Amino acid sequence: MVEPSPPSASVVVLNYNGRHLIEPCLEATVAQARSLGAEVVFVDNASTDASVDFVRDRFPDVRVVENATNEWFAGGCNAGVRASRSDRVVLLNNDAVPEPGWLERLLAAVEPPDVAIACSVVRDSSFPDEYALGTGSISVIGHPIPGAFRDLDHPFYATGCSLVFKRELIGEPFPEVFFAYFEDTVLSWRARLRGFRVTRALDSVVQHLGSATASRMPGRALFFYERNKLLMLLLCYERGTLLRLGPLYAFDAVTRLVRDLWLAAKTTQGQPAALGALVRRYAIIARAVAWLPAHRSELTALRREVQRERQVRDAEITPMLSGKIFDDVRSTRMQRFANLIALAYCRFVGIRTSEGLQLEGADR
Repeated sequence: MVEPSPPSASVVVLNYNGRHLIEPCLEATVAQARSLGAEVVFVDNASTDASVDFVRDRFPDVRVVENATNEWFAGGCNAGVRASRSDRVVLLNNDAVPEPGWLERLLAAVEPPDVAIACSVVRDSSFPDEYALGTGSISVIGHPIPGAFRDLDHPFYATGCSLVFKRELIGEPFPEVFFAYFEDTVLSWRARLRGFRVTRALDSVVQHLGSATASRMPGRALFFYERNKLLMLLLCYERGTLLRLGPLYAFDAVTRLVRDLWLAAKTTQGQPAALGALVRRYAIIARAVAWLPAHRSELTALRREVQRERQVRDAEITPMLSGKIFDDVRSTRMQRFANLIALAYCRFVGIRTSEGLQLEGADR
C-alpha cells in the first residue's frame, strides 16, 4: 500500500470557547489550504460552547484534536503540532481572518534555508496602524516597542497570531510553562540564538480581533504576561547581560508604579474602588514575580537547555532590541524622559541597542 504524501503545510488553529469566532477564520483558512494541498488541524482546549460539533459539521475536511483540559496557548499549539503531518507548520489564532493569498505568501517567506520562522502582517482595528508593521519589536527588558528595528520584513520575533516554522529545525515550539504570552517571542529568540533568521511576509495579511480569548480572564492574563516577560529574559540572556540589565528593570518597575499612582490620583480623585483596583493589579504583578524563585529548579533546567543551544552571543542580539521602556506611538512627557534615561543607561553599561545602530549609521 502506497503511503499518502504529506500535506504541503499543516495549519494549526487553536480554540477555547470561540464558537463565535471560528467560522470566518476557518472559511478563509480551509479554502486557501485546500488550494495548496495543506491540511487544517483544529485544536480545542476543552470548550463548552459546542465549538467542536460546529467544526465537524461545518468543516468536515478539518482534523479535530480535542484536549481533555484547557492547555492554554502553548500546550494547545504543541498538541496541534504533534498531530500535524507536514514539516511546515502554521499557527493561526482563531480570532484572525486571513486575507486572500495569506498562506501561499507566508509559506514562501520561510523557504530560504537559513529562515526558521516567518510571520504575517497582523492588522487590528483597535490599535494604530504603526502596530501592524511595528509588531515584532521589543525592548531589552521585554516591553513591546513598535518599530524598534527598522527592517520591516525582519522583525525580532514572529507574532504567534499567524506564523509558520520548520518543524525539522524547531520541533515542538513552546515550553509549556509559558501557558500564554511571550511564548512566540521566546520561540523566535531561541531560533536567533541558534543562528537562524526570522522574517515577515509583508504581503501575507490577517485581520485580528485582538485577545478575544484572554480578555475573558484578565487577572490570569496579567499574571502570565508579567511572569512570562521576566521568565523570557532569565532564559534567553547570558548571565552578564542579566546583571547589567537588573538596574534598568528596577528603574522601569518604579517608573511604572509612580505613573500609575499619579494617574490614579489624577483621574479618580482618590476614589476607593479605583485605588483598590490598582492595589489588586500590583498584587497580581508581585505574585507573578514571586512565582519565579518558587520554581527555581524547574527554571534552572530550562535555562540550561536554552543556553546549550546558543551559537550567537548577546552582543549580536541586543542591537535588534530597543533601549526604551515606553513606545513612541502614544507617549507622554514623562515617558519620553524615562526613555532618555533608559537609553543613556544602556550606553553607560555597554549594551548596544537598535537606537545605537541608527546613531552609528548617521555618523558614517
